[in-house]
Amino acid sequence: MLANFWLSFREGLEAALVIGIILAQIVKMGKPDLKKMVYIGAFAGMLFSLIGGYITFNEAKELEGAAEEVFEGVMMLIAAGLIAFFILWLHKSSNISLSVQSQVTKRSTAAGILILSFLSVFREGMELAVFNMTQISHHASAVAGGSVLGIAAAVLVAYLLFKTTLKLNLQFVFKALGIILIILGGEMFAEGLEKLVGGEAVEMTGLIVFIVPSLFILLKSDIQRIFQRKQDGKAA
Repeated sequence: MLANFWLSFREGLEAALVIGIILAQIVKMGKPDLKKMVYIGAFAGMLFSLIGGYITFNEAKELEGAAEEVFEGVMMLIAAGLIAFFILWLHKSSNISLSVQSQVTKRSTAAGILILSFLSVFREGMELAVFNMTQISHHASAVAGGSVLGIAAAVLVAYLLFKTTLKLNLQFVFKALGIILIILGGEMFAEGLEKLVGGEAVEMTGLIVFIVPSLFILLKSDIQRIFQRKQDGKAA
């Protein structure tokens, strides 16, 4: 349930923050009438991802024995791949807020904002569905409970960030979550290999192979800044 909470929290927070940025940007552009398109798109994205996640999870729950083990193993590797992709995306994205604002500016029509809002929520919802399918052997109520709590916490945090004087630094927020996700991703990658290949040595190797490079990629720029400051201090 704890893993579900953190995965749901990350997916929910990204979706909530992106929707918040979209709303703020259209107001800034002097088009507050487009707010309803944001809400419609976000609701539709949530609804479609819920339906898709519910159907796929329940279909997967029908699997038994070896088929269930293989399915969970494959989904764990796919989920770990999604986390690795997120880490690479975060490494390449210098300013997430500006990226979203740029997309809003380019799609400033009602249809464009509707589609952007829909995809922003639907993408995160389907990614969460993939994460949940790594746990088809668990009780459905535990998986659903962790997901609901994670999403609720994400919406609350996003609301507080936008409504208070706290400075919104998405890069820092996502990096902090990235560290948690890397640990979870390493566990999923290792367990997926163990289910498909077998052996404690394979599982331990998978854990190290995933976590170490991912942490380096995520924190590479921060490590470089620390060394640069030390060198500048010595030069001074």
